[in-house]
Amino acid sequence: MFPASAIFNTRIDDTSRFPAQASSSAWIALAGAGTPFTANWGGSSNPADVTNYWGVPINVIGAGGTQWPLVSYDGGYPEKSDCASAADGSGIVQGCSSVPPGSRRFPFPSGTILPEIGNGDHHLLVLDRSACRLWEAYGAVNAASQWNVVSSVSWDLRSNALRPDGWGSADAAGLPITPLLAKASEAATGEIRHALRVTLPDAALSLEHAWPARFAAGADNPGAIPFGSLLRLKADFVIPDAWSAQAKAVALAAKRYGMYVADNGPDFYVQGEPNGAWDAAVWQQLRTITLADMEFVDLRAVTSDPRFSNDSMQASW
Repeated sequence: MFPASAIFNTRIDDTSRFPAQASSSAWIALAGAGTPFTANWGGSSNPADVTNYWGVPINVIGAGGTQWPLVSYDGGYPEKSDCASAADGSGIVQGCSSVPPGSRRFPFPSGTILPEIGNGDHHLLVLDRSACRLWEAYGAVNAASQWNVVSSVSWDLRSNALRPDGWGSADAAGLPITPLLAKASEAATGEIRHALRVTLPDAALSLEHAWPARFAAGADNPGAIPFGSLLRLKADFVIPDAWSAQAKAVALAAKRYGMYVADNGPDFYVQGEPNGAWDAAVWQQLRTITLADMEFVDLRAVTSDPRFSNDSMQASW
């Protein structure tokens, strides 16, 4: 998802080009060096399996996969949200407060809709294959056949454009969620070719954000970890041969592409999609990685390039 030149699809394991952040050790200590990696996704594809189905599922639609129902933003942020302004999904507007309330639309899929399970954030992810566009919502709740969200965002997956600086998205950092999830089908190939997303507790996070993030939320902890900071599994961490192919792929992605601090949440929780295709060993194997095995990455090799734009996720030219 997104162009190959996007930072999320860019390898950052060359430590001569992407050294550790100067504040890395202090930030790791602040978050807790002994904290284990938690694979925050379930091993079932059945939403009725409440014990094993949790995480952030991805709703995939094509042409005709939605009737583009109305969406409301009661108590939310339409002024920093995206919506469609026409019943056929056309007229996508960034800054939905300019659209009359009776014309604001979001592609809630026809039929079964799968929201986030196991988290009160109620993230809802919709991948529209026919338009190569990603729609994501935060706080999505359906009451009396009316959908309400706190915020919504539409991403053109062929573009490197970021959200306006100062805007959130469906998560606090203003980043996309779907492209940064661990997915069983990708892990089964032995290689995940994109970054992941991770949450850290409020006490470890500052109210600052660093590119590619656009926003920050929570308590003000000066000197703490900015939203959008990039964690990387250290080069000297030896991925055990005995691990499952999927666990190896997740760990390798953490080395090659890293994981972006995307939201407030449980400490060192890495998000993924629930799926019955996950190997049962993945959770315990990845849990042997701790924050002491990680380091924060300095991205100045990208951000100091004269071609760099703060409003773009482009990381190579």
